Amino acid sequence: PSGENGEPEYVTKGDANEDFDPPKISDKDIIGKVRLTIPYLGYLAFAAKKPWGFILLVIVPATIFIYEELKAVLKELRKRMGKHSQC
Repeated sequence: PSGENGEPEYVTKGDANEDFDPPKISDKDIIGKVRLTIPYLGYLAFAAKKPWGFILLVIVPATIFIYEELKAVLKELRKRMGKHSQC
């Protein structure tokens, strides 16, 4: 969209209302710069909001992590129990 003198202008709108914000933003008013882009990262966020995505991205990795930690704890307990039985 272009405003006066053919310069780009942007219209903003909040998430919680249906109306656009009154002042239009010109190109010179934007001070942010893109430092990093990660293509398709938004798809992960979108998927995590769905039940199947939540299961795949949160539940499965958490289950694997807990399983591996329990394995390590049990191994350590067995090792300590073996030392105590030798005394």
